[in-house]
Order: sequence, then C-alpha cells, then structure tokens
Amino acid sequence: MNNSPNLLNLSIAQTLDFAAPILFAALGGVMSENAGVVNIALEGIMRFSAFFGVWGAFVSKSPWIGLLWGIAIGIVLGALHAYITVKWAGDQIVSGVAINVMSMGIITYLLEFVFKTTGYSPPAPYFGSNNMRVHFTFLKNIPVLGAFSNLTIIVWLALISTAVVHFVLYHTVLGLRIRSVGENPHAAETLGVNVFKIKWLAVIWGSIFAAMGGMALSLGTLSSFTNAMPMGKGFIGLAAMIFGKWTPVGALIASLLFASAQIVQLLLQSSASGIAKQIPLGFYLALPYLLTIGALIGVVGRAIPPAADGIPYKKEG
Repeated sequence: MNNSPNLLNLSIAQTLDFAAPILFAALGGVMSENAGVVNIALEGIMRFSAFFGVWGAFVSKSPWIGLLWGIAIGIVLGALHAYITVKWAGDQIVSGVAINVMSMGIITYLLEFVFKTTGYSPPAPYFGSNNMRVHFTFLKNIPVLGAFSNLTIIVWLALISTAVVHFVLYHTVLGLRIRSVGENPHAAETLGVNVFKIKWLAVIWGSIFAAMGGMALSLGTLSSFTNAMPMGKGFIGLAAMIFGKWTPVGALIASLLFASAQIVQLLLQSSASGIAKQIPLGFYLALPYLLTIGALIGVVGRAIPPAADGIPYKKEG
C-alpha cells in the first residue's frame, strides 16, 4: 500500500511525458485553425524539428541550442505554409501534404548525410537528463502532486504553453482578432483587422508549437532522432485538437486521454498472459491509434470548427 502513491505519481508523470508532443501539435493546430488556416503539416514540421533539434544539440553539446535550431526550422516551414496558403490562397491540404512528404525524403537523406546512419542519430544532450529536469522534491511523496516533482522542462513548457494560448485567445485583443479572422475574415477586415498579418502570425506561431512537439520526442523523451519520428504524433495532435473543439484546454484534456492510451498499451503488452499472449504485437502497438479513431468518431458532428477554417481568404475589391 505504501507504494501505491508512488505508482500513481509515476503513471501520471509518464502520461504527461507521452502527452507533451501530442499537446504541442494540438496547440499548433489550435493556433492555426482559429485563424482559419488548416495545417495538416504538423506531422512534417515535427519530423523536421525533431531532427534539427538533435543535430543542433549534437553540434553545440547543448539541448538549448538544439531547441533554437528546431524552432528556427519550424518558423521557416510555417512561413512556407503561410506563403502558399495565405499570400497565394493556395490549397491548404495540398500544401500540408507536400510538407509532410518532403519531411520523409529530406530528413531521411540528411540523417544519412550528417550522421552516416540510416536508422537513428547518435545520442545528444537532451532535456530528459536528471540535471535538465525541474525538481520539486517536497512534492515527491504526495499523491498526484508528486507526479510534478521531477518533470522535464519540455513537459512544463507544454503545460505553460496551454495556459498562455488560452489567455491569449480568450483574454486579449490579439486573441479576439485571431478568432474573428477564423470566423469571418471579411467582417474582421471591415473593422480594421489586418487579416493577412493575423493569419501569418497564427500559422507561424502554430508551427513553432509543432516544432516543440517534435523536439519533445527527440530531445525530451529520447536523446536522439529515429527515422520513424514522429510516429503519427502530429496526426494524433490534430485529432486532439478536434476532440478538444479547437480550444487549448480541450486539446490538453484530449492529449492526456490519448497519452493514457499509450500507457495502457505498455501495461497490456508487459502483463499479457494466457489468451492475451496470442494477440499479435501489432494490436498493442496500434491500440493508441485505434482509441484515437474511436474518440474522433464519438465527436464527429458535434465538434464545430471556426466558420472560415480551411477557406482561402481573398481581399475584396
């Protein structure tokens, strides 16, 4: 019984760790789509940034420099997506798919070119090491709160970012402008809002969050880049955004739900016995994605996006 609080705290901490990349991706979608721009390139941006983050950390011997490298490539890709979809009113889905496809080929090539390997990069300094964690030792043995006693900086940044996005969207003039552009850009324009500027800002800001999500995997959970990253986390982030009804707090709750599915998958996989042992390993690996699909099916028709989401904006006159 004495171990039960520690087991609970460990489970919550692991859930938060798994949730961080999903939450960052979801926040990226929340920012972009509240301004009316669909960004399914979150997966590709996460992949680019996961690699560049490790590359920067490997070269500089500092995860902070790696973080800046990853954010920088996220800004570049966000600007590319905004240039195509906002400036030229290009198809937002096609642009997003193009970035996702580019990430597969370019990063595979760079992995081989830079690190001379095909599967994974060498280890680099990362935020998961003990000296890079945020320690609140006085919370350690308290049920639930103890889960927050030894989290990585990345996880804390994800939680703080959720609060910041919520505050910006619902308690500032900038947030009101972002949401008005996502609902009715032509009406917003008549009120003096620079629609193009707001869309550019939201897309790039959202891409920075996606970049953070990629580095939550390569510099937070692990200390290297694997060629399978981000393993669908960008698409799960999009699902979390929809499940959370395009709100940051809803995205947080959905991310925790989907992350808990990964914990369940690991528990089932490690404790399988009897008939459960006969179930193919692929089923356990697919369980988080199956639960994601199931959750989405449950909200279809009830989750309503911003009215102008996905509709290219062209200035009148």
